Amino acid sequence: MRTRSLLFAGLLFFALSVHGELLDRIAITVGQDVITEQQIYEQLRIAAFLNGAKPEFTQEKLRETADRMVMQRLVMQDMRANGYPLPTDEEVEDALKQSRQANWGSREAFLKAARDAGLPERALKDFLNKMVATAKYIDFRFRPAVRVSDSAVLERYQSKYNPLDPEGGEPPPYEDVKQKLEDEIADEQLEGVMDSWLEDARARAGVRYKPEVIP
Repeated sequence: MRTRSLLFAGLLFFALSVHGELLDRIAITVGQDVITEQQIYEQLRIAAFLNGAKPEFTQEKLRETADRMVMQRLVMQDMRANGYPLPTDEEVEDALKQSRQANWGSREAFLKAARDAGLPERALKDFLNKMVATAKYIDFRFRPAVRVSDSAVLERYQSKYNPLDPEGGEPPPYEDVKQKLEDEIADEQLEGVMDSWLEDARARAGVRYKPEVIP
């Protein structure tokens, strides 16, 4: 009887494992890495939670999450190739603290909300670890290519704060907004550099989306 019970338990475990594999379909391949359907749903849930929002499982949101995960995998692969270190525990904890304070106030309220959402703290920290790593590496790897000239900042100022626009009001002094405008242009340039790199990296890695999972 015990042998039969053990055999039944083994068969049941096998059946559930197979069933789980069928449910958790491969959604994207990034070189030798794979991203599964359940991983995309989990990332969407975690991102929404840390932003203090409810997850929206729309096709658009799923695609945005999938694209972000592909970018992250490519960046992490480049990080490993260049020996760039992962964030420290303190950096990850600081990112988690910012989310807690912005959306829940106390650690106790945060942990309760995470339990209610079925999200273990370890999963949240792992998510933030990758997010912090990606942001730091992008700054390290690509921001040195960004160059913002004084003339570009002045042109942006004159375009954004046109003194001849009767509805624009009195423009702020140039020196008061110069740094903000410079950062704005730098971020736009960085996005352009990243887009070019990503296009090439996706081609080299042979990124493939499974249309039956991610249209």
